[in-house]
Amino acid sequence: MKRRDLLKFGLCSVLAAAGGSGFLKIYKHTTGVGKIVEYPDSILRQVCAPLNAIDDKIVALSRQMIATLRYHSLIGFFSKAFVGRGLAAPQVGIAKRLIVCAIYGEIKVLINPQVVEKQGTYSGYESCLSVPDHERAIINRPGFIKVKYRGLDKTQNEMSAAKEYAALLAHEIDHLNGALFIDHI
Repeated sequence: MKRRDLLKFGLCSVLAAAGGSGFLKIYKHTTGVGKIVEYPDSILRQVCAPLNAIDDKIVALSRQMIATLRYHSLIGFFSKAFVGRGLAAPQVGIAKRLIVCAIYGEIKVLINPQVVEKQGTYSGYESCLSVPDHERAIINRPGFIKVKYRGLDKTQNEMSAAKEYAALLAHEIDHLNGALFIDHI
């Protein structure tokens, strides 16, 4: 690559980074990104209450959580190449059994998720938006998990996941039971 091409690439990179920062600020203010609750806030240690009704408030909360998850995934991508893939309601200050997560390339909303089967072991690095001062750590989780949950359309669903996706679901469901990944170290 010629020096001139390298300079163009460098200049474009700087402009893109500056534009990315501006984009993130606009995204945060227009999509309703919520504040992440951080440890040792007591809500992170509560067992969350089940959701009995799926109404407009729950739909709005799930949209806010998706926006928050996307925002923090973008921040992580630009700052430290970390992509957050899940968020539980207690992490935004709501003690209800609701999680959003990116599973197999799709963002899912799981209401009242319940583990109905788990098998094997999977070890992988974990970190958490709610525990920012703790380094990521290798955590042992199930290698396979099957979860029963309700969707926003009020239907009962079942989902199976393996390896890192099983660990992700276990991590987020732990939040609903007042447990954090640091409890598994």
